[in-house]
Amino acid sequence: MKAYEFITQARVGKTVKLALFSDVHFDSPDCDRATLKKHLDFCLKDGRYILFGGDLFDAILLKDQKRAVPHLIENTDCQLNAKLDAIYEFLKPYQSQILFLGRGNHEESIIKFNGIDVLQMLATMLNMGQEHKVLCGNYANFLRFTAKDESGKLCFYDIFQHHGAGGSAPQTKGMLDFQQIAKGVNVDLIWIGHKHNSLIDYSNPIMSVNTQGDVVLKNRQCIQTPSYQKGRTINYNVEFAERFYNHTALSGFGELNLRIERAGKNNRYIFVPDIKITTIPAITIGKVQTALLKQKQR
Repeated sequence: MKAYEFITQARVGKTVKLALFSDVHFDSPDCDRATLKKHLDFCLKDGRYILFGGDLFDAILLKDQKRAVPHLIENTDCQLNAKLDAIYEFLKPYQSQILFLGRGNHEESIIKFNGIDVLQMLATMLNMGQEHKVLCGNYANFLRFTAKDESGKLCFYDIFQHHGAGGSAPQTKGMLDFQQIAKGVNVDLIWIGHKHNSLIDYSNPIMSVNTQGDVVLKNRQCIQTPSYQKGRTINYNVEFAERFYNHTALSGFGELNLRIERAGKNNRYIFVPDIKITTIPAITIGKVQTALLKQKQR
């Protein structure tokens, strides 16, 4: 687990715009790349900083015994090279806006079975010759956004980013994961992915006593960001989500706006968050099959 700090100048009315992406599975044939590009173009135009929360790679290879269908993007034996090059070329135009790459179970699997850290390699490629540096994190990370001026650091907004674990949780969509994590972390936002669902818990407060001896109640929010893996039905079997009474979430990302304001009896700086999930209205994952019914001849 690592902790990272991103610093901005404190100015009342300034808004730090963030985009939370996860579970892109870029090199999968199911990846909704058209929508992903549309959303990344929006972030670039909007001046919105981009964070990835794991499973940017899919990387299901020929020797993957757990999953039945390998996802091959090139006619080459050097599959990881091809996947890495493809993702790099796709993300290169957005390098100036990408802050962070977090790991998911797919990146961890590549390290475990292939001994290669493709996520760190991607960060290195994106950073070559660039003043702005993309940071590469772990499976779970603390992300602190800090406002400061010449007098020092004035306020913080803390995110606990965890890729997620377990099955798809169709009944709760991951709400139980929020409760498990919230018991152990004191942050402003808990961010998970992994289950390909989208969900926001706007109020998950925690009580404490501050250094002045006052009892304070701080609100925590939770967000689960969806996938860009649209799902499909293959000839000899149904798609994974269909087998478990579930569905594939619409392609989308989390929008987090942190507005700097002054508040309280000390007129101190604070970050005021506004969070939502942006998705497309619909996606095609299959074709309608027409059945012709013959009328009985009389």
